[in-house]
Amino acid sequence: MKSLVLLLLALQASPAASAQTTGAWSASSAGGSVTTGKQLLRGRPLFSPESLSPSAQAVRISWRITLLSPPPSGLVIKLCRIDKCIPLPALAGERRIDVPLAANGEFRFIYSVNSLGQLQPALNVVRNQLTVNYR
Repeated sequence: MKSLVLLLLALQASPAASAQTTGAWSASSAGGSVTTGKQLLRGRPLFSPESLSPSAQAVRISWRITLLSPPPSGLVIKLCRIDKCIPLPALAGERRIDVPLAANGEFRFIYSVNSLGQLQPALNVVRNQLTVNYR
């Protein structure tokens, strides 16, 4: 019996038992502007904390984007890492992540407007905010 208790204590203290660490990180950045349709705006990078494990996987994201004026018709927003992009359906929301997506490293918001010619008014992104929940 004593050896069984010691075995259970050892398993609880092992790195494998603590591998399912969960948490969240948040970051924000200033935006930019687009004056012509079909142009891409790459937001400034948002970085996870350096202490975040490379094995951490995103399970949910929340975002809020602040514009100077109402969004133009045809606005397309994506949240991107170097290896994949996730389409975002609105200026704010949250979404469960169903595909493998590393929670560490650099994220960027990418904006485009599906229209031709000059935008009146221009797309002016004041602020990008992102929260990544990970496991």
